[in-house]
Amino acid sequence: MRIVMTGLSHHTAPLATRERLSLTSETLPVALETLQRHAGHGVIVATCNRTEIYTLAPSFKGGKHAIERFIEEQFDVDVESVRDHLYTLEQGNAVAHLFRVASGLDSQILGESEVLGQVRDAFSAARQGGASGGAMAHLFHSALRTGKRARTETAIGRNALSLSRACIELARRAVGSPDGKRVLVIGVGEASRLAGLALRDSGAASIVIANRTPANAAELAQELDAGVAPLDNLASLLAQADLAVTATAAPDFILSASLIEEAMRARNGKPLAIMDMAVPRDVDPAAGAVPGIHVYTLDDVESLAEANRQQRESEARHVEAIVAEETERFRQWWKGRAVTPTIAAIRHEAEQLRAAEFARTVERMEGLSVEDARRIEQMTKALVKKLLHQPTAHLRERNDESVTQSARRLFGLEE
Repeated sequence: MRIVMTGLSHHTAPLATRERLSLTSETLPVALETLQRHAGHGVIVATCNRTEIYTLAPSFKGGKHAIERFIEEQFDVDVESVRDHLYTLEQGNAVAHLFRVASGLDSQILGESEVLGQVRDAFSAARQGGASGGAMAHLFHSALRTGKRARTETAIGRNALSLSRACIELARRAVGSPDGKRVLVIGVGEASRLAGLALRDSGAASIVIANRTPANAAELAQELDAGVAPLDNLASLLAQADLAVTATAAPDFILSASLIEEAMRARNGKPLAIMDMAVPRDVDPAAGAVPGIHVYTLDDVESLAEANRQQRESEARHVEAIVAEETERFRQWWKGRAVTPTIAAIRHEAEQLRAAEFARTVERMEGLSVEDARRIEQMTKALVKKLLHQPTAHLRERNDESVTQSARRLFGLEE
């Protein structure tokens, strides 16, 4: 079996394309069921900036084909229409890539900490859905360990901008410091929560959480000391805010250009910044042309990310060393998956033969005492152990797939 991964991210695809292949926490379980039909076990890492599918397959070609069929069914797209934005990796390259993702090295903002939790959530969802076990589970446990080491053994995450804080910095450029500002948060997901916490800590005067079901916003409102409102009159809510953050899982725009025009008329020219952290986007791109409005999306984070990246390049080198070490550690484990059961099978086969021959011999020896029989059995066990020691030690030391396969043929273990 081989590890195969296909995906796209902010490195390879514009926001509009990432939207087409995006998943939410609500749609992920169904997607995992679809993946199981096409590829068996697998994990889908779906964040605002990437969608990556990891699976096991007998061959690279077979794994890639299975994932592409999954993409076509799950997202209702012709894979040829997005192929230029996809990347496919296998074995060590796929492992190293996942470890870099978990460590924050592949993030839009170098060293951001939220991605490690997202990888953990992706693995947890796959495990709960029965889609991840065995080698895939070991792969993701290793990735989480790598990400944790990057956080604890280096300063890669020290003062790193999260996506939520980066968006706040962009809003600062449009309407000034959040201190004393009125904030509207649309949606109650993790992105909304993180943005709300960052705004509260930045001194926001008031926060209102707007959600389709106000009761679902109660827990977040309590955490943020915020008010709650329905989505019935977003134009009025926007008219009263200085800054809005929207991060829902809605499949279509919830803030149209006409709705924002209505809100801006009530503001008498006072500017409004809207941070659209959703994928797919919550704000109609046409709204950016409305006078006085400043709409930022995840793509606008790139300029901040580059400055942030330059400050962390030296720490990134330390993290790359950790990734390389953990990738080699996984490679050795992967190789050992074949040799360990082979050695066990050789020993089992030898023990079966020894036990049968011992029993046959003892049965023919009249007058043999129990003590003598015990000594003969000990001798046969020691003989088998010594005969197998050198070949099995060689197998374990070489830990080479071709040598292991030769040993299986030599000892008649191919079936």
